[in-house]
Amino acid sequence: MSQLIRAAQFAAYVHHGQTRKYGHSDRPYMTHVIRVAGKTMTVPYCTSTMGCAAWLHDTVEDGKDPDEIKSLILIFFGEDVLDMVLELTNPSKDFPNMPRANRKEMDRNHIAFISKGAKTIKLIDRIDNVREMLDDPETPESFVKLYVPESRLLLDVLRGTNAELEDELESLL
Repeated sequence: MSQLIRAAQFAAYVHHGQTRKYGHSDRPYMTHVIRVAGKTMTVPYCTSTMGCAAWLHDTVEDGKDPDEIKSLILIFFGEDVLDMVLELTNPSKDFPNMPRANRKEMDRNHIAFISKGAKTIKLIDRIDNVREMLDDPETPESFVKLYVPESRLLLDVLRGTNAELEDELESLL
């Protein structure tokens, strides 16, 4: 079985029963993962590692047992995929009581130094989040007013990765 198919199935297992945030609380979380992975695999420099990491990009953050998920990713997909998934995992997840602004700064500082492949996935992930949020009339305006400026700051550390994706995110913001 293809490693990409296994990654998709593993993501579906981890995200089973989860739904999207914002106003799309009835939409399965996997709809987001499918869009991010699909778009990642159309990038000309996409590798198998990038494709798998795109499928798995939220599994460590959103899974019930992050250590078990990391172990399983290592076993089933290898160190390169695990490394990229960890690049995409916000380090602030370990500090839920830290003020949001501090957590987001911590995450940006981490993202500034990740690989080009991981930065590409992060751009696609943010594009999808912003697009879905802005397309949903039930998204609280207060959250949009918080998320859009955070996304602009994130875009600053992602510059130089993929001009087309950067322009797409900027136009959404």
